[in-house]
Amino acid sequence: MLRASWSKIIGLSALQGAISLTWLIYNIYLPKLLISYGFSPKLAVLVLIIENAMAVFLEPFFGSLSDRAYHWLATKFGIIAFGVILTVIITGLIPLVVIFGNVFSAISWFLPGVLIAWAMAMTVFRAPAVSLIGRYASTGQLPIAMSFLTVVSTIIGALKPISQNFILSIGAPFAFTIASIVLLVATGVLEYLDPGVRSSLPVTKRQPIDLHKIGLLMVTGLGIAWSSRCLFETLPKMLKLQFPQLDPVIVMVFISGAIAISALPAGVFATKHGNHRVMLLGIGATLIGLVGMFLFPTSITLTIAIILFIGCFSWVTNGAVPLAISIFPADRSGLAVGLCVGSFSGDMSLFSAVFNPVTNLTPLLGTSCGSICLMIAGGCIWKSRKLVNKHS
Repeated sequence: MLRASWSKIIGLSALQGAISLTWLIYNIYLPKLLISYGFSPKLAVLVLIIENAMAVFLEPFFGSLSDRAYHWLATKFGIIAFGVILTVIITGLIPLVVIFGNVFSAISWFLPGVLIAWAMAMTVFRAPAVSLIGRYASTGQLPIAMSFLTVVSTIIGALKPISQNFILSIGAPFAFTIASIVLLVATGVLEYLDPGVRSSLPVTKRQPIDLHKIGLLMVTGLGIAWSSRCLFETLPKMLKLQFPQLDPVIVMVFISGAIAISALPAGVFATKHGNHRVMLLGIGATLIGLVGMFLFPTSITLTIAIILFIGCFSWVTNGAVPLAISIFPADRSGLAVGLCVGSFSGDMSLFSAVFNPVTNLTPLLGTSCGSICLMIAGGCIWKSRKLVNKHS
């Protein structure tokens, strides 16, 4: 059985952290840059919708392309390095447009196109990079290996509310320069830890793509993405009702951080008892907490619900990528991760288009929608158990 390559997993976690930091800086500056140059705030929303819509197709495409690269060359670092360098080049264009846009107003019209091009460049290497986890750990070890990536990315995302003002204070040129340096260093470290093989491999017949598995994975992603949004949009409103003396934003930072840290024991638990089983248990516990805090709105039930979310929701989110890799053949890991990441991005964008989280997503609607989505995801995960067993 393949033993986990922990040094490579830690190196991949560093790259995942660099990707998450880069996205954090980008998302913070996107509306500010567009609005500061006279563009409508709606354009920022439109740019995000376009980017997420492209990700639905580009993430699986480049993930599958990396599978072909590995099939022929025994390495995915060619496409990863290309994507990183392309992203760094375009990242450098963003502060240039900002600087020269203050002098020549016509240049500022390039800004939306540069921002979209940046997001496209990120899709070139994100799925290929994350799919390397399938080479660094066996199927049974994937949950604990993936937990390192989950902890890093989730903690960085959780820090957005309290880090936003600082990142804005240092200015776009400096912030994007830092992001580029961190991304290059993390990529270099990972390639040093995993130099790969540069010679061609014997060509073998690849298994055809199963459309049923693709559909199942995308519906699972929809359920997890929408239930996550419902949970994190509904919980602050319930906190404000039961604990008006507390700042919901600060409390959510701590809750998100605790959920992130709990991914490590979640990975250990899933490795020991099986990823599918633990994901289903996590869905059940989250469902109980979500419905319970709404039907019995007291400070005690809300506290119990938060404990359930912290302890069990990471069982669901941490298991998504290992689930995707497990139901696809080993030579389709890039496609599996691309479908997982791409569908998640598209589903988040679709959620914002369907609901207005600030005004329209009431606790009743958030609880109802979140519960239905959790059950849909649970049904798909249950169904996927048979596909994994059949593949094995």
